Amino acid sequence: MTSLDAVPGVGPAIAKKLHAAFISTAELLAVQRPLELKARTEIGEGTAKKIIRNAQEQVGKYTFRSGLEVEQEDLTKPMLRTGIEELDKSLMGGLEIGSIIEFYGKASGGKTQWCYHLAVRSQLSLEEGGLECAVLWLDTEKAFKASIVRANAVRWGMDPDIVLGNIRTVEIVNTAHFMTMFERIPHMCAQENVQLVVVDSLTGQYRQEYMGISNLGTRQQTINSMLNKMRRAASATDAIFLYTNQAISKPGMGTFQQLNAPMGGHILSHASDYRFMVSEAEAGRRKIVLKDNAGLPNVEVKMSIGWGGFYEDAHALKREEPAVRDYLAAHGYSTRVDEPLREVKESSEPEEVSEST
Repeated sequence: MTSLDAVPGVGPAIAKKLHAAFISTAELLAVQRPLELKARTEIGEGTAKKIIRNAQEQVGKYTFRSGLEVEQEDLTKPMLRTGIEELDKSLMGGLEIGSIIEFYGKASGGKTQWCYHLAVRSQLSLEEGGLECAVLWLDTEKAFKASIVRANAVRWGMDPDIVLGNIRTVEIVNTAHFMTMFERIPHMCAQENVQLVVVDSLTGQYRQEYMGISNLGTRQQTINSMLNKMRRAASATDAIFLYTNQAISKPGMGTFQQLNAPMGGHILSHASDYRFMVSEAEAGRRKIVLKDNAGLPNVEVKMSIGWGGFYEDAHALKREEPAVRDYLAAHGYSTRVDEPLREVKESSEPEEVSEST
């Protein structure tokens, strides 16, 4: 990260205002909007435009570069591996840093389990496919369970106390709270080694607070604004932003419906770099389908699920899960199959209005 002191035009007085607004690096300054920066810091619009432009030039990422230079930079970046060999192979090595990732599907498909899975694996060393990072978890559905974090940590040979300590979670009570808490997140990514931000779920509270066709436009605009902030923060810090999304049944012509459609319409469909649909398969199995990525074909992978997260197959589950169960039992946790592995029950009622915005 580049210090604000390196940006021409940013003196002590302006730097103080920027820090107060959680803009602590040249990279974060470079992705600001002038009018937004003016409102947050009371810096004049002309000055805001000037220092943003200077920051973009200082960082170098936001000026024209050759394709070869971009390629070489991408080759040096680490990737977050899922630990599922077939899936990582299909993803050309894993998930790119600085990406926006969406998991959508109906209840019990595995959306929250993927959040746990990647929140733990991201803390592994670079050599093991992790990012050696801290994690932020914004919980809008009261779905965060320490026992599942511990189970995943044991499965991957990590100290559960350290893994839990590296995850900072906050219960989000409404969309206004969400937007307020998000203001400081880019700063935390830049300064506190946060490389994975989990939002579980992104759309649930918006759906509850902006009900009816009369509020659809406002809801979509508000979600779009939040997604844009995610995009800019990911670009400035190389952090991965991961969110879950509810699925709905949308009315169609005659008796036809679009089943298991992600909520959010076109706003969300164009927002993510990786869009995964997750669902139940046969008993004890889950399916993940890559629905959209600019550089990869659609892929489908099935895997087993148990204590410790996702496993390659039933043989791996049978071989590795007993050690996880033993740990949990020794620490006073129940390992009933129907408890923590059960997804949060989300509404799957058909949406009353078409989400085409």
